[in-house]
Amino acid sequence: MTDSVETELDHHLAGHDQADPVVEGVLYRIIELARRHEEGQRAVAAREGLSLADCEVILRLAHLEPADCTPGQLARLFHITAGSMTSRLSRLESGGYLTRTVQPGNRAQIQVDLTDKGQVLHHRFADQMVAIHQEMVGGALPAKDRATLNDLLRRVLTHVEAQA
Repeated sequence: MTDSVETELDHHLAGHDQADPVVEGVLYRIIELARRHEEGQRAVAAREGLSLADCEVILRLAHLEPADCTPGQLARLFHITAGSMTSRLSRLESGGYLTRTVQPGNRAQIQVDLTDKGQVLHHRFADQMVAIHQEMVGGALPAKDRATLNDLLRRVLTHVEAQA
């Protein structure tokens, strides 16, 4: 069975004799899967009339502790500036997906909370993403192979994170 990486791998490795085709194939496939996953996420977000970045804020807010739901904390989580996060939050607030509330005990702190509409969006987006994940991985591999792949990728990621 041939995939898009297989057809291009020899071309990518031409002149790089030290490269291990198996290692390169693994990484190119991970990159291609990540690209296609992001395309799926963008399509789901677009169906909701939002950007992927906006949907990611909704997803993150749904799973954060209230103390972590400040614009500054969110900006740090997404590795963006406070100004960029403020723009995202303003779009989502004007769409009715979240509220921003000044904290009574500390007027400099703003609490961000999902509205009911934001919660509905979170569940709808998450359900659609689970379906995409199931199709991408579950549709390709039986359960035993999925578990093996998950374990192998965990080992690679643990190694990479230990190097950082």
